Amino acid sequence: MKKDVIPELARRLWHAGRSGAAADPAAADQLDDLGMAYAVENATRDLALAAGDRVIGYKIGLTSQSARDAFGAKEPAAGHLLAGRLLQGGQSLVTAGLFEPKAEMEVAFILGEALPGPGVTAQDVHRATAAVAPAFEIVDSRWRGGARTLPMLVADNTNAARAVLGPRVKPPADLSKITATLLAGSRTVPGSAAAVMGDPARAVAWLAGHLLRNGSRLEAGDIILSGTLCAPTPISAGDHLVADLGELGRVVVDVS
Repeated sequence: MKKDVIPELARRLWHAGRSGAAADPAAADQLDDLGMAYAVENATRDLALAAGDRVIGYKIGLTSQSARDAFGAKEPAAGHLLAGRLLQGGQSLVTAGLFEPKAEMEVAFILGEALPGPGVTAQDVHRATAAVAPAFEIVDSRWRGGARTLPMLVADNTNAARAVLGPRVKPPADLSKITATLLAGSRTVPGSAAAVMGDPARAVAWLAGHLLRNGSRLEAGDIILSGTLCAPTPISAGDHLVADLGELGRVVVDVS
């Protein structure tokens, strides 16, 4: 692993997210493997913390088989959720500074207990969850032209850009049966929680194991975006976004 490259790639991605000038994808040729990619991701997190932001949870990507196949991934990918990227109720989603943003409908988990592992199961996730909420994740790549490889995706915090949470509700016994509809302008996009590893709670269980292998764990109070229920949907200024997750409720945001 070229450890001296990690801070430089982190700075490039951090600068891209703040300046609106995308990072040169040629720099990603230095990404040797997933271990290095996660090290870059962690270094960008540290830059955010140094700038006064804080980590409030995690996001999970590549939770459908088709998404994993597109990147040649054997398992999902994880990123961190920053407080500064979470929009507050009624706040518009500003596209200035983003490159090619897309909306995803997700089930957000809010943990009431830690999930230290090992061997965390979906049942353990249900027991530890204080509430769930309908959510939007806005994904966007800081690499010019988008991530071409799995290490590029992971290094860029798995394309995490913004997030919007709806009202919190008590989790139902079976999240896998949740169906959803995304309204984006004049477009209607269907979604299903079963697309998220069969059950979003399984994705959170995977995350608990992933963090444990890397010396961390899920803590009480963490917010987890568990994976998209629908195809990532391009958005632009002027769109009115509505995600209807049935018994979990709705989340709404205007794009400006």
